Amino acid sequence: MNDDMTRARSTAEGRGADAHAPVESSPPASLRKALEGAVFPLSAEQLVHVARENGAPATLLTLLSALPRKPFASLEVVEFSLLDHTPRAAPVEEPSSSG
Repeated sequence: MNDDMTRARSTAEGRGADAHAPVESSPPASLRKALEGAVFPLSAEQLVHVARENGAPATLLTLLSALPRKPFASLEVVEFSLLDHTPRAAPVEEPSSSG
């Protein structure tokens, strides 16, 4: 076993039950934390303000600021809108079997 594998194993063991959990919190969890205490409806500008006040990371502030300029009725609507506006990898097309 090389040093990198040992470090990875000891880090995972140190996390106990969370050994398979991602190191960073998931977007929904970080979004909920960033918008904690928000009273909806809120505009995108207001969402950014609340998230900034709650110490949200710059990447989340950037995502929130890119949302459409409309009122958001709930945290779930914000989450859905963020997922809808997050760039995704293009689907991989299977080569045709016409050969």
